Amino acid sequence: MNKDILIVDDEEDIRQLIAGILQDEGFNTRLAWDYNSIKQEVSKRIPALVLLDVWLENSNLDGIEILKLIKKSYPDLPIIMISGHGTIQMAINSLKVGAFNFIEKPFDTNLLLLNINRAIDNAELKKKVSQFTDDDVYFIGESSSALLVKSIIEKVAVTKSRVFISGPNGSGKKHIAKLIHQGSKRSKGAMVFLNTKRLIIEDIEEELFGKENQDGIPERIGLVEQAHNGTLYIDEATNLCIKSQRRLIKLLTENRFNRVNGKYSVEVDIRIISATSKDIDEMIRNKSFSEDLFYRLNVVPIQVPSLKERIDDIPYFIDHFLEICSRNLGLKNNKILKEHYNLLQSLNLSGNLRQLKNIIEHLLIVSQNHSSEEIGKLIISYDNTNNNVNFSDIIQKKMLSLSLKKARELFEKEYIGLQMKRFNDNVSKTADFIGMERSALHRKLKSLNNKDSD
Repeated sequence: MNKDILIVDDEEDIRQLIAGILQDEGFNTRLAWDYNSIKQEVSKRIPALVLLDVWLENSNLDGIEILKLIKKSYPDLPIIMISGHGTIQMAINSLKVGAFNFIEKPFDTNLLLLNINRAIDNAELKKKVSQFTDDDVYFIGESSSALLVKSIIEKVAVTKSRVFISGPNGSGKKHIAKLIHQGSKRSKGAMVFLNTKRLIIEDIEEELFGKENQDGIPERIGLVEQAHNGTLYIDEATNLCIKSQRRLIKLLTENRFNRVNGKYSVEVDIRIISATSKDIDEMIRNKSFSEDLFYRLNVVPIQVPSLKERIDDIPYFIDHFLEICSRNLGLKNNKILKEHYNLLQSLNLSGNLRQLKNIIEHLLIVSQNHSSEEIGKLIISYDNTNNNVNFSDIIQKKMLSLSLKKARELFEKEYIGLQMKRFNDNVSKTADFIGMERSALHRKLKSLNNKDSD
């Protein structure tokens, strides 16, 4: 994406000269000459960088005063000061206020370009550090349902298409959005996140679109504007109020929007990835979510499976969470035993990946001074189903009245039945998990069924 640079100088020939140099290097340029023109240009859209002359003739504020005002409203916007009458003290004052650097005229073109690129790279690095500090961003899983999602991610990432991700809570929708952004041509741009679940409905509009005061000066820069040349991820898009939905439709139609109370129309180039765990069709039928907006957002749908639908992938996620949790907690990565992997696969993880990560974090902490047997019991205690209770009832009410042979047959029947149910009647997956050959499990199932019919 071509970076947008605002050149501020009171001499038109200097403005045009710098603009020509930067355009030859692939930058987009805008021009201003005093405080009012700067305010208008910045209000239209935040540039990637500002080149600001210290002395501005016919401006009611000089460059240092303007620098202070810009930094107050836009602390992350990189600014390079330029001057033909610079002093060491002026340079020091500029850096104290927040300028990236101070360059004297006439400047060396290579030095100017070096500073511009460094300033922009530094600003983008700060954004990326804040975006991707929670975990490493790579795809995990080898199950058929996981590979289908991976295939869609790889195909859609390189396009400009909007994506709508559906799936249960904790299934990794945000992680998939990061993978799409990372694989796109916008990967060097910002990825901005809107979590509607953490905001009251009345605040979402300002959070998305920002706000201007009575003088037309931005009081708040919205996430849409922050995502210019990048990606906006809307988590639980179904929580958007009707007014925000209408604003979003206009944005998707015109690629421009007005801030709340805004006087200026702001042009942006963004990609929107949305997600929900709710029944979107029902919400459309109930008129609580715009059908028009849904079809604009749902250009490429991705359905994320629950962990129950991808049990084969649980060991991969266990390894991943062991690595990142041990790193985040500053603990030794105590590799858990195979039997613990099996126990974790047997849990009903209704909270999906989020729940599994919490369990692994807890296990890492307690495993420092607990035995393998104690850890196994702890894992079993995480199960939020009644399977264990039911199985215990079977043992107490039936097996004690049977011979050893009949009790063994009953145990095999109930145990294999539970495992087949957990793996959605997939014989291959069940056989692999319980440690039997596929053909042997087929014979055992046939034998148990024959005995039921006797």
